[in-house]
Amino acid sequence: MIEKYFVADGEFSIDGIRLPDLLAVDATPCYVYSARVIKDKYRTLREHLPGFEIFYSFKANPNLAISRTLLDLGANADVSSLGELKGAFKVGFRPENVLFVGPGKTEEELYYAIANGVFAVIVESSYELRLVDEIAGKLKKHANVMLRINTLEAPTAPEIMSGGPSKFGIDEETVVAEVRAIELRHSTLSGIHVYSASQVLDPAFISQHLTYVAELALRLSGEIGFELKCIDFGGGFGVPYAAGEAELDLAGISSAAKAAQQMVLAAFPNCRLALEVGRFLVAEAGIFLTKVTRIKPSRGKTFIITDAGMNHFTRPAFMHVNHSVKLLNKMADKDAGRFDICGPICTPLDVSGVDVALPPPQIDDIVGFFNAGAYGYTMSMVNFMSLGWPSEIMVDGGRAFVIRKARRADDLFENQNQK
Repeated sequence: MIEKYFVADGEFSIDGIRLPDLLAVDATPCYVYSARVIKDKYRTLREHLPGFEIFYSFKANPNLAISRTLLDLGANADVSSLGELKGAFKVGFRPENVLFVGPGKTEEELYYAIANGVFAVIVESSYELRLVDEIAGKLKKHANVMLRINTLEAPTAPEIMSGGPSKFGIDEETVVAEVRAIELRHSTLSGIHVYSASQVLDPAFISQHLTYVAELALRLSGEIGFELKCIDFGGGFGVPYAAGEAELDLAGISSAAKAAQQMVLAAFPNCRLALEVGRFLVAEAGIFLTKVTRIKPSRGKTFIITDAGMNHFTRPAFMHVNHSVKLLNKMADKDAGRFDICGPICTPLDVSGVDVALPPPQIDDIVGFFNAGAYGYTMSMVNFMSLGWPSEIMVDGGRAFVIRKARRADDLFENQNQK
């Protein structure tokens, strides 16, 4: 991925834009995204999974320019908050192509979603099912509802949402009794949703999951008594971060996807088949850039200290993800040692890379953390130590432009009162 999209003639380059030209657009720290990668990932997904609708998961990266890129490609929207929902509408996603997910939706969020006619509110408890029906009645609207199911699956992945006690979804073994006990007057059950795990790289599990969910949806529609209008199979498609991890083999799941599709459509020909995908589409498109400010030897180790760390790129410190790291201005140079990369934050947790092989570093070198397009900016604690916020830059069609302005230190206190 790095060599294919981010190297030209031995130098760092994105669609013909080289490092000095990127840094002329805005200074470090910043996130840079390749629209070409996003487009290629989306088309690859569509090629291997025809018949499934791709719902872009806003939580991965809600930047409006990225979301608009995916809308233009044909994606729908998967949102989990009022802010994400308003962002989806602002970009231009149509309400009938929006799914609203999340275990703790507020009444304000539900009022807004139902009033604006999202395709379905995905409820995660019997309490929420009653609440949606009540709110729809007050609004004199009719709401589509899908049931999130906490299945009995046992996925192997870094982040697991099903299989045991969970805040996500209604337990598979109790859902029939719970839902049958509720009289719906202003809403209609239209499908189910199952999201079992995130960052899944095992095509065998995904194939098994697709079959499991299709069979479960058909069974529940019969036992509870509702017409299947949509099945959200979740997603969780992973990307390789650490050395040795292979890319997800989409070809390896395509036959199971086709079989699940045929199984459902034989009974419900008009049922929508949804996949919610975020990381897979945008992670590899993004790079986090930060500048070397100090090189510090200490007791046999050498630390590279940069102008941003866990405040602007939290994942390595809190999620313990080993992102590929390069000195972007020395892509062709040979590695000469191993270094720990740290930011300026006053905690020992602020470590972005451990024992990283790099060429000899110098002050003002540019460090690039790859696969940073998902859960990078959006997950980071940008207010920590009041160092400002990074900018976000898009490269599209040989042009680089800011898609979110940086906020400098002085900007952070504009809306605060001293008394």
